[in-house]
Amino acid sequence: MIAGKKGSIFTLLGLYILTIPFFNGLNVTAYDNSQIMGHFGASTTVFSYSVYIPIFVMLAFMPLGLKLGKQIKIRTMILSAGFLSLIFNTALLFVSTIEWFVFFRSLLAIISVIGIFASMVPILLKYNPVFNMALLYGILQFIQKGSQHLYQYFGAHFTSFHNWTFGIYFLNVNFLICIILAWFFYKADVAPMKQKFQFDWRGWIIMILFFILILFLCAEGQTRNWLSDPKIALAIGFLFITAGIYLFHVRFTEDPIINPDVYKHKNVVIGAFLMFYIGIINGTGSVVTGYMTNVLGFDPVLNALTHLALLFGLCLSIPLCTYLLYKRIYLATIWIIGFACYGLYHIVLFFRFYPGIDSSDFFLPLVFKGIGMGFLFPVSLLYISEGVPPQLSTSRMMSGIIAQAVFASLLGGAILGTFISNMNVLHKTGLSQQLSETNKMAQNQLANSKRNFLYMGLSDAEAQKKAEKSLSNQTSQASILLAYKDVYLVMSAICFLPIFIILLFKLWRRPIGKVEVEPIPI
Repeated sequence: MIAGKKGSIFTLLGLYILTIPFFNGLNVTAYDNSQIMGHFGASTTVFSYSVYIPIFVMLAFMPLGLKLGKQIKIRTMILSAGFLSLIFNTALLFVSTIEWFVFFRSLLAIISVIGIFASMVPILLKYNPVFNMALLYGILQFIQKGSQHLYQYFGAHFTSFHNWTFGIYFLNVNFLICIILAWFFYKADVAPMKQKFQFDWRGWIIMILFFILILFLCAEGQTRNWLSDPKIALAIGFLFITAGIYLFHVRFTEDPIINPDVYKHKNVVIGAFLMFYIGIINGTGSVVTGYMTNVLGFDPVLNALTHLALLFGLCLSIPLCTYLLYKRIYLATIWIIGFACYGLYHIVLFFRFYPGIDSSDFFLPLVFKGIGMGFLFPVSLLYISEGVPPQLSTSRMMSGIIAQAVFASLLGGAILGTFISNMNVLHKTGLSQQLSETNKMAQNQLANSKRNFLYMGLSDAEAQKKAEKSLSNQTSQASILLAYKDVYLVMSAICFLPIFIILLFKLWRRPIGKVEVEPIPI
């Protein structure tokens, strides 16, 4: 079925390279948001939907895509996915409205799911059980996480060289290379995993409704101030109702998308919580980006250097973590190293949130974060898969994805933004109250600013107004700095807490157990 000598490094490398464009279909334009928003003239709320919708479409289509992927011959599937990705990606250059842009981005996200599955099946079939599962997970995470940061780094530079369309052209080149590689490596056109098609359509519709509600919360929760808005409260209520309907539905379904039997495995319950936990502590990266952009005034290209720091950390940690897991080191050791690195990342940045910080000061803490990612992500995926029978793999996979991607990263990120805004207002109010006549430093600064504006030829009233605005801007900057410091101080404590629990209760003093995955290890 596959060209090349069985087990050859060349063939393995080619098969893994095939996965990269499909993992990064939505990553290369990550820094183009402001340009795309200006190009289509979309409002902030509309553009929020345009960012979230393709992500939720990809997550919602995943269980159906995995089922459909088994019915299609692999060579046909990978070539079709490559050609369709090329078409849908190119269509983004010619659309005239944000709605059509979202439509084709969503189609690209759907095809990406099929492409990931199509490109992963030969690896699973050809190199298992030749490869230990720890090695397979480690290599996959290295490819996925590493290429993600590399694509986002290149995306920022492409935007600065030309505009947001350059990223589209770059991705098209990737899909062309993918088609060429698929034409070379896939010789026989077979469907080795084909089985009788059976899909939980009713459960899938319920899951889509669940995702639509969370999409609404992510896009509009902050602007509507959450529970103070009746529509937000109603959406949260419907979330619980939808979850209840799904639990009622599975009682009458033979093969549901998420089978509650998977939660009889203790590691799935604990693993889903840990993946949620990791998603929360990983989600503060947006705070660094906001700090670099909004406070320090860095341009997107300078911000993109953060991805190189993360990539450097991943290059150090994932190979080491993979080797340690392969050598059956205790799970507790991996967890402790990972959480400790995340804790160092947060605590170092807590002390570095001050005006005048240089871009080089971000490198070390972001390397710590990259190391933490490299240790925590592979082990969390292995742990939640441990001992789960293949027929429950989709249930296990969707449980982890919903916990980490939906609740922690997407919904948690929206809640974090609201928390920072509220803390910013609180600090700004407190600082503004100190700008009184009794505060001699503030009065002297106001007088000096007013004097400078008077020298510039402004009238007394205009100089006073400009001076007060300048002092207010400095207060705003100080307040957002304090809000960021609050977040990172709390998150550093949250990162170190699991270490104390693991040591206190002597948890996971054993290597990883048996892992069997079907259909793909994500």
